[in-house]
Amino acid sequence: MRAVVLAAGRGTRMGALTENTPKPMIPINGKPVVEYVMRRMMAGGVTDFVLVTKYLAHKVVEYFGDGSALGAPVEYVEQTDKYGTGAALLAARELARNEPVMMVFADVIVETQVYARAIRIFKETNGAGVVTLNWVDDPCHGGAVIVDDQHRITGVIEKPPKGQIPSNWNSAGIFVFQPIVFDYLQRLSPSARGEYELPDAMNAMIADGLQLYPSYLEGQWLDVGTIEAVAVAEKMLAGEGE
Repeated sequence: MRAVVLAAGRGTRMGALTENTPKPMIPINGKPVVEYVMRRMMAGGVTDFVLVTKYLAHKVVEYFGDGSALGAPVEYVEQTDKYGTGAALLAARELARNEPVMMVFADVIVETQVYARAIRIFKETNGAGVVTLNWVDDPCHGGAVIVDDQHRITGVIEKPPKGQIPSNWNSAGIFVFQPIVFDYLQRLSPSARGEYELPDAMNAMIADGLQLYPSYLEGQWLDVGTIEAVAVAEKMLAGEGE
């Protein structure tokens, strides 16, 4: 399974930490956060990577090179001037080589079995995609995902208004898609906030009768998107011997 890792972010909430370092390369106990993510993905069944870069991209390329030290092939593509998760994934279309892909964010840490489960469900269901979900009190900062009683995803609402909860299931940032997702990404128009949104493509797929299935997250989930989260990650990973 090839994985597309979204690693283009600057990390404005990181302050001085990202003045000279791209967000995915923020060190956690001496290693970039994205390296922890990639190594766990490899243990969960990912065989090679496409890193979507932008801010200080050369530092990511210089660190990972062709992936020899990591133990898995690594290729790179730079995100265009279009913003949003949809635009970022679309940038990797050529390197995806018309094969299924896993898509993750470079700074979201989960356990190895989360990746393995998503890949397994993708193969078992033979649908258009799988979305890993975690249960939250209010998904206003993420994406609310509606699941029917047959365990099919029927809609995704990006950053719903606080307190207006269509679902407690939140998109955890780990996806597996068939290549057809790129056709839907290609058709996207900018959202109200001017971004090309992956949830819009997913909703269009659902509207056309394509099946998206949930994979329910178990164990840790940590978005290393703030200075405070870096400290939490350091303690968590040190406790696990990483």
